Amino acid sequence: MSQQVTVTAFTFDELSDKAKEKAREWYREGSCDDNYWSECAIEEAVREGELMGIAFKTRARKSMSGKELTPKPCIFWSGFWSQGDGACFEGTWRASDVKADKVADGWGEDPATTEIKRIAAEFDRIARLDTASSFKVEHRGHYSHEHCTEFDVTITDDESYDPVSPDPEGEKAEADLIEAARDFMRWIYRVLEAAYNDANSDEQVDETILANEFWFDIDGSRCKYCE
Repeated sequence: MSQQVTVTAFTFDELSDKAKEKAREWYREGSCDDNYWSECAIEEAVREGELMGIAFKTRARKSMSGKELTPKPCIFWSGFWSQGDGACFEGTWRASDVKADKVADGWGEDPATTEIKRIAAEFDRIARLDTASSFKVEHRGHYSHEHCTEFDVTITDDESYDPVSPDPEGEKAEADLIEAARDFMRWIYRVLEAAYNDANSDEQVDETILANEFWFDIDGSRCKYCE
């Protein structure tokens, strides 16, 4: 025989501080596989990377129904608590495509801005030394950090290039170019980490819980009768 049961549920604002923390933990655990917060960070990295001369490789995507979706840039990352975490990308770079003066245009003064401008200046320096320089980079290995990459670099000087004789300056330029690319990969990781921390801050989680009008038991557990 059926019977009617009365359940008392609470809004987030009605919970005690201890119960609110449990509610936040429930939300964070449930959203840990949802990387919506990373989309803006990835878009920003692609935009600034293109200004520094990078053309990102893309991979095709399809919806569950088989519809073609906008290709995703090949930026691989994992984070943010394991030793092997990091970020890297696949693509190409050409000196002739560098527009370093437009990088971080209009941004405020903060460490991320200072660093991306420094990286852009390094790409620009190398591009001015050799306007024909370029590289191709691919992801290698099981992790996603900057050292799980393989570079194919071209450094040439049409007036003095000798493929037989050692070229210390060319070797240094190649090393500098690879390091600039890896610095950019490190920058991408830090931007993603900042976006993650922002999305999971108490303030942002509280705002999302309130906006979705979730109901809870008195201890902060999700009310199973209100789902």
